[in-house]
Amino acid sequence: LRISNAEYGKQWYQRRVRAEDNKGTVKGREAGWWKIDEVLENMGSIGKFQFRLVIIASILSVIGAWRILFDLFGANNVFDWSCTPEGIIAGCVYTEGKMPCAIDANVELEDTSGELGVDNFWKFNDDVVGHSIRSSMKLPCSENWKFSFASSIYFIGAFFGVWMFGSLSDTIGRRMTCMISLGFCIVQAWIIPFFNNISIYLACRFVDGAAFGGFFLIAFVLDVEYAPPQYRNRVGTAFHFMTSVGMASVAIWGVIFKEWKWYAMALAIPPTIMLPICYFFLPESARYYLGKGEDEEALKMLKKVAEINGKKLPENCQLFEEVDKKTSFKETIAKLKNGLLLRSGLINMFGWFMTSLVYYMLWFSAKSLAGDIYINAAILGLAELPGRIVAYVLMEKIGRKYTFMSSIALGCVCMFVSIYDNATCRKIMYCIGKGVSGALWAVIYLYSSEMYPTKIRNLGSGIGSAAARVAALIAPFIGDWIEISPVWPYIIVGALAVICCGTFLFVPETSGKDLPQTLEEFEKLFDNEKKKNEEDNL
Repeated sequence: LRISNAEYGKQWYQRRVRAEDNKGTVKGREAGWWKIDEVLENMGSIGKFQFRLVIIASILSVIGAWRILFDLFGANNVFDWSCTPEGIIAGCVYTEGKMPCAIDANVELEDTSGELGVDNFWKFNDDVVGHSIRSSMKLPCSENWKFSFASSIYFIGAFFGVWMFGSLSDTIGRRMTCMISLGFCIVQAWIIPFFNNISIYLACRFVDGAAFGGFFLIAFVLDVEYAPPQYRNRVGTAFHFMTSVGMASVAIWGVIFKEWKWYAMALAIPPTIMLPICYFFLPESARYYLGKGEDEEALKMLKKVAEINGKKLPENCQLFEEVDKKTSFKETIAKLKNGLLLRSGLINMFGWFMTSLVYYMLWFSAKSLAGDIYINAAILGLAELPGRIVAYVLMEKIGRKYTFMSSIALGCVCMFVSIYDNATCRKIMYCIGKGVSGALWAVIYLYSSEMYPTKIRNLGSGIGSAAARVAALIAPFIGDWIEISPVWPYIIVGALAVICCGTFLFVPETSGKDLPQTLEEFEKLFDNEKKKNEEDNL
């Protein structure tokens, strides 16, 4: 009986698709068969359920930003040091504004003597020893690269995390995967302050990055999946707006907790608090249930949404979506060979890669910015907020992909202008560039979550995010290249950005469209885009 009802609903739905106008009011609904986006639209505007989810996702977004910038104050440079009497006799050199191992004479002194430089030839002042792992963990100059490597290994962890947790969330669900990754974040966050060991610190930063690749991306996907189509842009913008707030507010933790161990413990508390909150209040994705063929569970989730929002589901509501069947590895490869999924995946990865590369190129081009490190960190985070707002307006007016293309083009202009050796001009371009980078992140996250079918949505966004982590690893080396040749790195990255703009002409617009549930619905996005372009050319 259930099979015959499903077939009956399918017939009604197919008739509705053929006969309907774009608004979709039809016999299919009258018969009780609804798509998830239609149910969410029928409930009206965003209600208490969505507001609660937005708050949880926003807090996780802020926590993610704090974890990214942990090294900014936990492993920052400490310039309050002096040469010991023995060091002065041996040839120790002090230069204001430089760490001991940044001075060639001190490196040579340590190498030739065979003794550890810190405490023997130089020492950090007693009142700042615990301010940073750089002054607390006493390493020879030959191993000082490990402090800088802490940021890189974080992104290496994120690279693996987005793949691992992205695939896991499409298998066991968004909610459970989010809590597992948040658990990893909590464990390593509490290990760091109790072990004054660089190897343990690096291992924890790797795990931290992997955990970020889980809970941060999943929180965004869940946030978007429960938003009606007309509100997805607002929900996505709010999420990334809070990311920028997190980037700016991490300076507050640094000001309050000067000792790096207290700073580490303070930043370990928020994710610890969020774990039980996620357990009790974070919902599972109704689309995930439907993609797994668990229609009753999906309907229960939507009933819960309606109940919390003070609404009712349509009478005799039954969910109907074309759901991809479980396929073998060979069948998956065959799907990729159809071109659309593979092409869009590669373009999406390129977009993520360039977003990250432009962001960190602008970061490394601002090495000369003077001033207090805490004030600078706050300004840099706040500079992204205008970009988030402008991105929201543009995505509503001209769509996702054209907002992305125009933003990355403006970012290139900022980089080219920053080549000129003028402090005021460079600072202005840098602030504009930070706003542009904020817009790019807002667009690429939302666009990726709207383009892929439900079964691979988290994995698709995760693959793109992994490409961004590769760019984050490359950017520091490009920053070093800039010091040697201040022109060619910008020219090369600018050329890549132009190519990226061109490739986005071959992917569809997703603004205002239903989230694709199946590969067939994903392909319809391309068909509709092609028809629209043909009509515009007539």
